[in-house]
Amino acid sequence: MNVDLVQGYFSDIPQELLIDIEPEKSELINMYHTKKYIEKTKNTAYPIIGYFSKKGTCFHPDEKINNIYDIVKVNPIITDFTIVENDIAVGFMSRAELNELLGGQYGYSLHAGREIRQFIKDNFLKVNYNMPVDQVSRLAMQRNFKYLYNPVVVEKDGKYTGIVTVKDLLDSCTKVDIEIAIHSNPLTGLPGNLLIEKEISSRIFGEQPYCILYFDLDNFKAYNDAYSFQNGDKLLDFTAKTIKKHALKNEFIGHIGGDDFITICDYHDCEDFCKTIIEEFSSNINSFYREEDVKNGYFISRNRHGVKDSFPLASISIAGISNKSKMYQDINEFSNDIAKLKKKCKKLQGSYFEII
Repeated sequence: MNVDLVQGYFSDIPQELLIDIEPEKSELINMYHTKKYIEKTKNTAYPIIGYFSKKGTCFHPDEKINNIYDIVKVNPIITDFTIVENDIAVGFMSRAELNELLGGQYGYSLHAGREIRQFIKDNFLKVNYNMPVDQVSRLAMQRNFKYLYNPVVVEKDGKYTGIVTVKDLLDSCTKVDIEIAIHSNPLTGLPGNLLIEKEISSRIFGEQPYCILYFDLDNFKAYNDAYSFQNGDKLLDFTAKTIKKHALKNEFIGHIGGDDFITICDYHDCEDFCKTIIEEFSSNINSFYREEDVKNGYFISRNRHGVKDSFPLASISIAGISNKSKMYQDINEFSNDIAKLKKKCKKLQGSYFEII
């Protein structure tokens, strides 16, 4: 339960010794933490583990070992099984562990007539149905080598749903990693438009708080023309690293293309985040210009008509939309509102942010 000690009348009345919390209360705490975890965890690039779960082979704790052995012996596809009681996974055992238990000179004679509950282990990996597969993969790979390739048990609302083999788990992660690599920006390594669209849709059509921020560098094209594309790439890389550095709440960060970036926050209040980005950007932007241009406060480049003109040093505009005061159910309505706000922010001189 990720809780070391509990006190308070919810768990029990004061006693001299530490005792286990009642199963009903333990289950309630687990369900609460599961719901909070789901609310805090969003990663739509990776599908949830529940999509890959299969029923698997299950036995009741009262089942006799010899009955289980007879079933497993004639079904070679059963490499492991879960012990389920009242729809709750209480234990797990592999075919190898069963054979080891019944092996030796007296193994079968000693244990065949006994119930499986006496030998099951409860230290197997159980995860929630809604956990993203990449996080499950990390948990699975952190297990003891002896259990490394055991399937992962999947639960939904505290009840057994099925299992996912390590092969299926790794295959799903690999496919998503390939998709992310294909659709990521080669310069910054950030997710590109396909993944960005998925993230935006999941927020707009969901019910949880969100704030979507669009970042745009002002006078970037002129900078590229005057300072070369190589230096322009360095400026883009700096911008991406600045956003990532201050994204401390599991925000999704994407690179739309060129000098356009996006950050999707699963909360409403992003003002401090925007202020911090602007402050760091403003503090470091001078290092990307020649000393003469910094002194003048502008640089010379060609405008859209190919004519030499003066341009202010690059600044950053941030336009944000949240569902704090307005709920969107139409992607076109959202797009229109953000386009208007981006245009407004671009018109203003210097770094600026506005969230509606």
